[in-house]
Amino acid sequence: MAEKTGEIEKLIFPFNTAGCLEVYIPNLNGWYRSTAREFRSFDGYRRITEPTEIGLRKLNVEMITYDYEGPVYLFGTNKEVHTTMVGEIVKSPFWDKAQQMSGSRKE
Repeated sequence: MAEKTGEIEKLIFPFNTAGCLEVYIPNLNGWYRSTAREFRSFDGYRRITEPTEIGLRKLNVEMITYDYEGPVYLFGTNKEVHTTMVGEIVKSPFWDKAQQMSGSRKE
């Protein structure tokens, strides 16, 4: 469905998108969950929490949390950018378009 909005490039996600993706926002002094699209474009501290094993009927599974130090991409593209650890999303024209679409859905 991304083709209908003009986005024809398949985004790269070099991490487990099923894990709990969190970013550290210094202004708010805490960790916050994010979507995979925002996580891959966040220029700051990132971490992933996921189970150590997967299987049927496993009730008590140990979880592991680790810092993610992979590449940072310009929002909505596969273009890597240099990290500066500013603690915010690296915006692109796709960011403005996504915010505009998101705002129109609230009405």
